Parts: sequence; C-alpha cells; structure tokens
Amino acid sequence: MESFDLSRLTDFDFEAVCKDLLEEEFGLRLEIFAAGADGGIDLRHLRPDGDSLIVQCKHWHRSGRAKLIEHIRNVEAKKVAKIAPQRYILATSVSLTRDAKDKLFEALKPYVQTPSDIYGKEEIEALLRKHGKVVRRNLRLWLTSASVLNALLAKNIVTRSQELAREFDDALLTYAANPSYARALEVLESRRVCVIAGIPGIGKTTLGQVLSAHYMAMGYELVEISEDADEANHLWNDEIPQVFYYDDFLGQTTLDEKLGKNEDSRLLSLMKRVSNSPNKRFVLTTREYILAQARQRYERLDRHPFDVHTCVIDLEDYTYRARASILYNHVYRASLPLGVKQSFADPQVYRPIIEHRNFNPRIVAVTLADSRLLSSCKASLVDDLVANLENPQRVWDHIVRNQLNETDLKLLKLILSFLGGIPLDELQILWLECDGSVRDLRRSLSVLDGTMLSSAERNGKVHIDFHNPSVRDYLVSYVQSDIGEVASLIRLVKRFEQLDALWVVFPAPGGGPMAEKYRWHRELLEKVACDVFHADPIILRHRGKDYVRRAWLCLEMGRDIESETILNLGIEAASDENVVLNANDSVNLSALLQTLAEDDQIDKDVLIKCIEWAVEWILGDLSDWNLMDEAEDFLRSIQEHDPGIEVEQALERLESERDDYAENAFEDWSQIHHDPNIPGSEMKQVIEYYVSHGSQGPFDMDEYDTVLQRLDDFDEARRSSFVAPRDVCTVEPTSDSVQEVQIMMQTLRDSAD
Repeated sequence: MESFDLSRLTDFDFEAVCKDLLEEEFGLRLEIFAAGADGGIDLRHLRPDGDSLIVQCKHWHRSGRAKLIEHIRNVEAKKVAKIAPQRYILATSVSLTRDAKDKLFEALKPYVQTPSDIYGKEEIEALLRKHGKVVRRNLRLWLTSASVLNALLAKNIVTRSQELAREFDDALLTYAANPSYARALEVLESRRVCVIAGIPGIGKTTLGQVLSAHYMAMGYELVEISEDADEANHLWNDEIPQVFYYDDFLGQTTLDEKLGKNEDSRLLSLMKRVSNSPNKRFVLTTREYILAQARQRYERLDRHPFDVHTCVIDLEDYTYRARASILYNHVYRASLPLGVKQSFADPQVYRPIIEHRNFNPRIVAVTLADSRLLSSCKASLVDDLVANLENPQRVWDHIVRNQLNETDLKLLKLILSFLGGIPLDELQILWLECDGSVRDLRRSLSVLDGTMLSSAERNGKVHIDFHNPSVRDYLVSYVQSDIGEVASLIRLVKRFEQLDALWVVFPAPGGGPMAEKYRWHRELLEKVACDVFHADPIILRHRGKDYVRRAWLCLEMGRDIESETILNLGIEAASDENVVLNANDSVNLSALLQTLAEDDQIDKDVLIKCIEWAVEWILGDLSDWNLMDEAEDFLRSIQEHDPGIEVEQALERLESERDDYAENAFEDWSQIHHDPNIPGSEMKQVIEYYVSHGSQGPFDMDEYDTVLQRLDDFDEARRSSFVAPRDVCTVEPTSDSVQEVQIMMQTLRDSAD
C-alpha cells in the first residue's frame, strides 16, 4: 500500500491537495481563499439555495494533536460560529486518534455534522490512494511520496552515495513546476534523451533531478554519471528500465573540464544507444554557451541533431506564478525567524523580488539558504534579495570580503585549483604541502562547509567541492581581477592537474589580460611547471600520468606566455615515442598534433614522428565498432597534418578491418540457433554505417532479411520491458495570476509551525 509523507508539503500545497481531493470526493467545485476578511475559510462552496460548505485546512504536522485541539477550541471555534455555515469540514495533516476527533467534534458542533467531517492524516492518505489522478495532478505530491524516496535509497548500489539521495530530496522539496518540465518530459518520451540547457542558476540541475525522480517513481533504476559516458556502459542492463543522469556533462565553467578525454564519440554513442532502447532514459544538463562551444569545436557533436534533444530553460519559463512558487517554497523551508517568514505574505515584500528583471532561482535559494547570513529585519532581508538579483556576485563578495580570513580564502583557492573537487584526505596532504596546519584546515572547513563549500561521501571517501557553480564563478572573477591573487593561486599548485585546471579555468591563448598576468609571473610559472610535470596525479591515480595531455598543455602555455622553458617541457615529451604510444585518449593526442603543426618554432621532424607513432597507437586496438569509429574520426582529423601517406594507408587498413568485423558480426547474427555475441545495438550501428555510405557492405544478401528480423525481435524484447509513464498533467497555467499568488503567499502569514 502506497503511503505519502504529508509533512513534505508546504501549507499551500496542502490546501491545494485538500481542494482537489474534496472536489473529487463530493463532486462539487470549491473556491479557495486567502485568509483575512473571510477569516476561518480556506475553501468554500455556495449552493444556489444559500447553503454553504466551508473547509478549513490545518497543516500542523509539526505541532501535534494537543496544540491543534487547543487552537480549534480557543480560536477557530469562534470564527466558525461567526460564519455559521450549514456544514463545516476540518482537514489536517495531524494524525488523529478517536479521542482527538471527539474533542474536535465537540468544539466545532453543530457546524461539523459528524466526526467523519474531520479528516486527519490517515483519512487524507486514504483519499489520495482512492483518487489517483489527484496525486498525478499534484507533481510535488507524487514525487515526494514514500515510493520515490524509498526508490532513491534502495538504489544506492548505483547511486554514488546517500548524498545524491539527499540532493534529490532537497530538489523535490523546493521545486516549482514551470513549462520547462512539460517540454523536457515530452522530449524524454519521444526521444528518450534530453539535454537541459540554460544560463547559470536558471534551474537546470533541479529540473534534471526532478525528471530523474519522475522515472524512478515508475520503477526505473537510477545511474548517476560523474566522470564519463563509460560509467553508463558498465552499469547498462538490457533487462531493466534505467534512467541515466549526467549533471554538467560538459563541465561547470569551460568545455575542457569534461571533454579532455575521448568523450565526444563515447557520449554520442551512449545517446544513440539510449535512443534505441525503449526502457532507457538519459537526462543531461549543461550551460547553453558551453554546448555551443562544444558544437563549434567537435565535428561529431556538431553533426548530432542536438536541437531535437535539447530543452532550453529561459526566463520566459518563470512566469509570475512560477517565480512566486520558487520564492514561497524557499522561504517556507528556510531557517528564518517566524516573523520574517510571515513578512513575505506582504505584496510589497514579495513583488519586487518575483518581478525583478534578473530573477534567478539560484540567487533566491542561496540568499535564503542560511539564516546566519541574513538580517532578522524584514526590510534588510528584502534589500539583500533585490541587491543580489541586481548583482549575483554580491552574494559571495560580501562573505569573502567581510566574513572570511586569509586561511579561509587560501582553502577556497586550493579547491579552485581542481576542476571537480578533491577527497578530504588528499586535501589534507596538499594543505600541509602548502604550509598549512591541520587545525587551520579543520577550522576553515567548519566555517565554509554548508555555505561556499559542501562535503559529501563518495565511494567511501569524503569529497570537498564548491557548494554550487556560482561560488566557482565568483572566485574565478575574484582571482582574475587581481594580479596578486593570480600569484597566490599559482603558489598553491603542487600537482600537474592543478596546473591543468589553472590553464583551463584561466586560459590565455592569443594574448589578452590573463596572458599579461601570466607573463608577469613567468618565472614563478616556469618553476611550478618544472616541479609538477612528472608529479603523480592526486584525483585519478588509476589513470596514471597522461603525458600527452601534459605535453600539449606545456606547448600551449609556453607559446602563449612566451616561455622557452615551459615550451621545451612539451617538446621533450612529444619527442618521446613511449609518451605517444601510451596515450590515454585520441582527443588529447589530436590536440597535441594540432599544436605541433601550428607552431613554426617547433621542428617539423617532431610532428612527423608524432604522426607515425599516433597512427600506430590508434590502430593498436580495433576490437569493437566504437573503437573503429573513434579511429576513423582521429585519422581524418590529423590527415591535413600528414606530409606523406601514413594516414592514407592507415585509413585503407581501417576500412579492411571494418569489413572483416562487419562480416563476422553479420554471420554471428544470421545464426538463428544461438544467441549472438555482438550486442544488438552495435549490430544496428554496423548496418547503419554501410547504409549511410551507400553500400550494402560485405554481407551475404541472402541472409540479410534474417538479420533484420532478429534485430526487430531484439527491439521488441526491449520494448516489452518498458514501463509506461504515469499520466502526468500539464504544468501550471502560464498566465499571471495575482490573486492565486496572493492566496499562496498568505499561507506564510497564517502558519503556526
């Protein structure tokens, strides 16, 4: 039997749910009111003969029975007597015993006709189970039902940690439905893959989490991707419905954060695989400008029809009603004094916020998140919110410049020197190498954790990262604006991945302000680069030292800041056969060859040798179709740099390898008496490849129909495991409703909890 956690609803949610339930139960329409002149009335139905039905909703889940009974006797009973309705119904989220119901009935006679007109928690839940369409109509209710939360916790084998479950939980508590939800859900149902894009702070991650929870509530298994697309392939299971969730899949600040590995082909392969699988969904989020950068830089990404998979969230999605809901939900959940919360019921308080031209959900959330940062004065708090909307950097700038000491800033800059956070034990090692004390580290963590930093357990280790991307954005601007801060950040570099992060977050190609700052500190950068070039990685030790990436970065940095010392580090590595033959991925190797080809200062013999070794490396593993796709893309990308016929011969060899592999795959699938060894999704790619090239391929055409029929059977088998989505209604009306917002905000004033 499904249960519902009513305590997770806001006061306004509870009133709306009661309205829907009682309308279904009684078969009549109820009006909803703000409290005030009609005190004691939340919902009302007037009959033509003048009889009235009044409903009062009390969401007093934290106060308990005793306080509710006392309030009804001393306050509400007088209001009811003054109104004198023909019938009065009390609905509450408090669990009521028989004795409690009897006491409430005595206090409200004769307007409550029987104790059955008093609906406690148990009766409300029974009505929800009876009227399923009410549950489906109230997005927050069914996404916060116990079935969803239990699914979150039960899937911790593939969910990175309980921390992700808490993040989803928080998102569901404060989410305010807007048109982007319906658009994204439509894309997922029609395409099975949805890329959620938008400006920073617009609510991409929240929408992604809510959509993932939507599918988890229908029995889908959650697979969170944090590093690369291969994580999804490792956990792929044809037999069960799965939803893959990849937040900031192209990085939080720049493209290079996530596509420094061979992610373009792997990612597109995974998207295609999900698109062909009826029981799979793929939710990705990214900043819109980073997606545009990716499509400009990577030909494969540019060829992909992202438009049909993308749901862009923009400010137009945040109607007057949606903005008010976001503000209301965060105020309701914030750790603010009751008087400050109640002040938001005043239109003069909430309207300047929700009508602000720069309204941004993250700014609202961050400003209200911690009451320690806010004044208990109503006017000051509203001023803070409006000022932060005017200038989002102000949120963190006030803290950094007025509340933090140098040790705290040092810790923030050390975290900034890594692209994706750092394990606490590794952070402590680096902190000591930077002449800090463990005592200072613990003190700074206690100050910053929960505001600018967050700590979470992943795979048995505590990781420290920024609380959200806006903190990183601010710190990038803070460091960039001060040449002294640039030097202090460089001095914290003790591993090559920090130098890599420095160049990714503060690039300086072709000159510009950062190039000048780097040249100013050239000697310091040269010393650091030489010290860390051979250092072991600290975050991804299992991947070893990626000397191809290191060589490329030093070539770029040496060229752009005019450092012969750093340039020579790159040339020396690029001239080493073992470096190239032990490359980690084709993207960095292609970038290295591109840089070698463009720089006239570098001996072209280095480029020629590198191409020879690179061709040998890429042809070294052609064991599956995706690797062959990767090899072809790589060879064509470097073909223009090849002064001889090395690459042309490699492409001819690759074509022969493709034909052999395709012929074996086709023979495998044409044997109807055994299960094929090659996955169906890969066999479809093989056939599509030859069709797209206008070729029938090296196939025995007599068996072609047999293979196609088996592939159809393969698709049908996967479709049979598909779980049909619930019937979810459209989102809130997009037209502004001043009265509805007033009713919602008014519940803050009347809250007793």
